[in-house]
Amino acid sequence: MNFRYVFAATTLATLTACAGLTAPTAEKLAAMPMVTYPDKPPAGDFIYKLPAGQPIDLNIRADGSLLAANLEQKLSASLKHDLYLHKDWASEDAQQWQRADKLVGVNLSVTLPSYQHPGPGELHMTLERKTP
Repeated sequence: MNFRYVFAATTLATLTACAGLTAPTAEKLAAMPMVTYPDKPPAGDFIYKLPAGQPIDLNIRADGSLLAANLEQKLSASLKHDLYLHKDWASEDAQQWQRADKLVGVNLSVTLPSYQHPGPGELHMTLERKTP
């Protein structure tokens, strides 16, 4: 039995239907409030900024009936460049927008201890800036 799983995901979104295939206009985006992580967003539309160099928290959780106790841990990482997000859209300068999965690649793999992989398990996330 193989306990290795690999997940590919886009930033902030998994597969979506045809809705949102066209980026909002520059005028519409410029009129939206900008919220900088870790501030809480207002009601309604907004642009979410993940600033370069600032720690961004990532909560790790493991739970389920197989475990004797649930696990929660917080890790922090920081980005090399600012990243602006609006729904399924991303930008590095809040001016030129593209689908988030065209700008950022996320690969998550989980390896559980097993016969094939004795020793500690591993959760490995790779985040890459995609080049045009």
